[in-house]
Amino acid sequence: MKKFVIIIFSLLMIICAEAAAKNITVTGTGMTPSEAENDALRAAVENTLGVLVDSETLVQNQMLISDQIYTQSRGFVNDYYVVSREQIGEIWRVTINAEIDTQPDSKLMSELARLGIINVQLRNPKIAVYVPEQHLNYNVGGSGGETAIVKTLLNAGFSNVVEVGTGLNYQSPMAMNVAQMKQAAQNFSADIMIVGESFSEGVGDLGNYLPGNQRTNMEACRARVEAKMFVVRTGQVIAADGKYGSAYDNSQAIAAKKALASAGEQMGNYFVEQITGMYTSRQAVEVIVYGADFSKINLVQNALGKISRVKTVNLSSYENGRAIFNVGYGGSPQTLFNELQAVTNADLVLQSLTYSTLTIYVK
Repeated sequence: MKKFVIIIFSLLMIICAEAAAKNITVTGTGMTPSEAENDALRAAVENTLGVLVDSETLVQNQMLISDQIYTQSRGFVNDYYVVSREQIGEIWRVTINAEIDTQPDSKLMSELARLGIINVQLRNPKIAVYVPEQHLNYNVGGSGGETAIVKTLLNAGFSNVVEVGTGLNYQSPMAMNVAQMKQAAQNFSADIMIVGESFSEGVGDLGNYLPGNQRTNMEACRARVEAKMFVVRTGQVIAADGKYGSAYDNSQAIAAKKALASAGEQMGNYFVEQITGMYTSRQAVEVIVYGADFSKINLVQNALGKISRVKTVNLSSYENGRAIFNVGYGGSPQTLFNELQAVTNADLVLQSLTYSTLTIYVK
């Protein structure tokens, strides 16, 4: 039997950034202390943009950035303190240490994405999945493992996922080199490319694996998936794992599909956890809760506090039966909802989710 390896990677800016917030010490000047302080705040934001945005883009959008970003600099600074303040002649010099939030859904990043200054796909990358399959006994057809991976990513809130299916034709995807993977990704305008293979085989009547070895006329199958995930921008391939699946049905073809789907779903969950949980301290999920009154919403707040991977729970607003919580969590919004259901008896209804938001209703 072939050995298979699944490789996973994420280009998300939330993983690539060195910290969720940038601490910068800068100096501003002006005719008054207040004017110099505002100039320092602008300098802090300008310094941050120099890290987040390439110089060519900054030059091309200079007027737009000046009008829409620099004039609102204070609103993009989480916190700051004055390091020094001095007057030299008629000019004031104020040095500050500022903290600027650079998480994907921060005010600054959202505004840059809205203006088209940064590529919104980096906040929710386009992922192309190409995992063709084979069955040892005969040709089953389709792509059960690939479909399960795509479905799991979509359920976790990654809305830019493409199931390649027969859109590519490589006999051995695991042997694809960087140039081939890059070309394949470009065909689908993908930021991230997952390529691989999935395998299944029939293992006989289910009764062979039950006490007494009595024939059941139910066919058992097992499966394993192989893939590698790489970033188009860098060509890097990172991390590895593999999952098995098994299933049975009165049709071997259907049993094979079920087994492949099981392995694919496990790998999809692994992808999601790697992407959203690799940097737990930087993962933030906005949880929006609707309830008839605050006692209902309080059930969710208490439940969040019982989940081990939840680091912080902050109520940012509450009005007319709608509460918004900022939750520090090392996982996907879908996984958070599943864990919420497990730790509370409250009747929770999933309304919607994205990569970084979860909206639920408490009956």
